[in-house]
Parts: sequence; structure tokens; C-alpha cells
Amino acid sequence: MNIREMHEFLNYLWESVFKLNDELGEMLRERGFDVEPVEEAFNGYIYLDGEWRLMKYPYPVFEVKPHGEIGATLQGFYFVFAVPREKLTPEFIREFIESFKEAFIYGTADFLKDFYNPNTRGEVEGILENINSSSEEIVQFEVETKTPEELKDALFRFIEIGEKHRILED
Repeated sequence: MNIREMHEFLNYLWESVFKLNDELGEMLRERGFDVEPVEEAFNGYIYLDGEWRLMKYPYPVFEVKPHGEIGATLQGFYFVFAVPREKLTPEFIREFIESFKEAFIYGTADFLKDFYNPNTRGEVEGILENINSSSEEIVQFEVETKTPEELKDALFRFIEIGEKHRILED
């Protein structure tokens, strides 16, 4: 393990999330979101080797209220938005999974069990059936990217899809 490389990479992640917070703040506020300052989060999970693993170390995040969070882990950058189950449609799920290569769909109560991930994939009807037969009331839609620039593009694509299918409305 090269300590200097790890140090530089962690600084890159944190600096990038602060920059994303600054750059996205006004744009997201114009779309009706409240953007909180960057903070350190603990006890999140990272998807490694086909399973979710606990991160006991802090990582940078900021909330995009009322629905989401943007942050960075050792894998790169991500956003996640929570959507009430009753708002989900096959058309939204289809467009979501077709739009993002590194996409995850999971609940809030049992967030370690995916309805969809890059390894398992699945058909829209089966994904929606699994969601509807679960006890989950809120379903999370996460997208991971390698760079902050990719995150911005993916985020606005997600918001566009969410607005089209009316899943981000209160």
C-alpha cells in the first residue's frame, strides 16, 4: 500500500465533492432542490466483489433535499435518490436501467439486498415485481461514476428522467 497515493486520492475525492457542491448548488436550487453543505458520513456501504461492504471510515457527502445524496467513495462518485414505491412505473425503471451502466436499485429497510445491480441486472417486470412484493416503502436509485464530470452528466440525466416520470415530485 502506497500511503502517499492513498493520501492524494482521498484528497482528490474530498476536494471533488466540495467542488461538486459549489458547482451544482445553484443549478439544483433552480430546479427546486435544497443543497446542503458537504459533511462526513460514516457507516456507509461500498459495492465490492459483488456484495455491499461496510465502510468504517468517513467519506464526503452532501444532501440534495428532499430526495437525494451526492458523495464519493473509494470507487468513485455517486448519487442516490429515494423514491416512494407507489410512484414507480415500468417505464421509469426501464429508462433508468437503460441509461446508467453502474446502476443500483435497493430498498431502505433492507438496503443490502438489491433489486437491481450491475452483476444481477434483470428484466423490468421482474424488478418491479420484486419491489412490489417486498416490504419496502421507499426505493433507492443509485448511480456510480468514475469522475465528477460523469456524475454531473448522469445526475442531470436522472433528474430529466425523474421529472418526465414524475417521481421527484412531492
